[in-house]
Amino acid sequence: MKKFLFLCAAMVAAMSANAAITTMTCAQAKQYTLDNLQAGQTGTDSIAVTGYVTYTDGVVSSSKDGKNIPQQVFWLDDAKGATKTFQAYWCNLPSNEALNVGDKVTIKGFPMNYSGTTAEMKNGDTEILEKVVVERDTLEATICEVIEEGEALNNQEITNDYFIVEGIVSSVASKMNDSKQENFYLTCEDNEKQLYAYKAVMEDGVEAMVGDKVTLMGKIQNYNNVVEIIAGTAKVLEKGNVKIDTIKATVAEAVAAGKALEKGKTSVAVYIVEGYCDSIVYNFSEKNKNMSFYMCDDMAHPTYEFEAYKVSTDQDVTVGTKVYVVGNLYHYYKAAAEGKPEVETIEISEGKLYFADPQGIENIVLTEKAQKVVVDGVIYIVRDNKMFNLQGAQVR
Repeated sequence: MKKFLFLCAAMVAAMSANAAITTMTCAQAKQYTLDNLQAGQTGTDSIAVTGYVTYTDGVVSSSKDGKNIPQQVFWLDDAKGATKTFQAYWCNLPSNEALNVGDKVTIKGFPMNYSGTTAEMKNGDTEILEKVVVERDTLEATICEVIEEGEALNNQEITNDYFIVEGIVSSVASKMNDSKQENFYLTCEDNEKQLYAYKAVMEDGVEAMVGDKVTLMGKIQNYNNVVEIIAGTAKVLEKGNVKIDTIKATVAEAVAAGKALEKGKTSVAVYIVEGYCDSIVYNFSEKNKNMSFYMCDDMAHPTYEFEAYKVSTDQDVTVGTKVYVVGNLYHYYKAAAEGKPEVETIEISEGKLYFADPQGIENIVLTEKAQKVVVDGVIYIVRDNKMFNLQGAQVR
């Protein structure tokens, strides 16, 4: 014990002197972080932690500071295995190639006590010391087979094998970003269950649209009962040229349409939702140019059922402002777990925010002028003597 206290004292002295980055093992970094930092606190002195990657989902994203630096989340330990000792949270990689379990790396940055029990380093720099030779099977499968395989996994469990599927894009959850990543759905023809492509890197930089035929390759994950392909790549094989309806709706109509979707699903139609900002969820980020807030139709009666989640905007939105949010509806649902209640929200995720009616704005193509009607308490759209539900499906 005395030896360990002496080691910690030596570490603190070296870091206080700030003469050089303090080198630590994973165990030392965890102990130092939890002993010297409060929950949620980040240290002010740099450390270098060397260890073996013991877990990663393989997803490579990019930093949101405009530099497009590839980043990855992974765990380290002092020995090869499955022990999660010290977390590297979205640390910078030297290339777009993902780290694999067994790679030996050094991460340099500032330690953080995330929750009182989790020690991590956020946005540190990664140096690869040793790369493992990974032999992986790539299995061809149908969308239905992949969904069945994913449903058999435990929550947040990931397959070791990679799977390749082909299918038609049924809806797009978020458009392709600067790192050529995109989120979209493929539908099983047998039972209409959906497979979620999470941050698939689009080969050739061609964005997938609804109706496009694509090939998708990656690992399968069961994430809160949503079957996903993660850490993967996708390629558009054939363009479908499907016309997507854009529907103008009030907040109440958007909530009704969103609740008609299955939990965890995204609408095919694009919605222009008009309403008032009634409360802020995440403040405007000057760096990321987005924010999150709830919307309502009447400021005197906020409902907190519809959220504009991380919508793009160049300026802050204050409570009471009338806004228009454009994007696909998403029926967000998270089951109750570990004493936490279930969460159910209808939202537009990563859409666009306007302060004036966006009719005529570039890339917003409105359908022909329509009329909203209510039949037996259900809202429909009528145009050209045809009736549609709020998802765009013709009723009569």
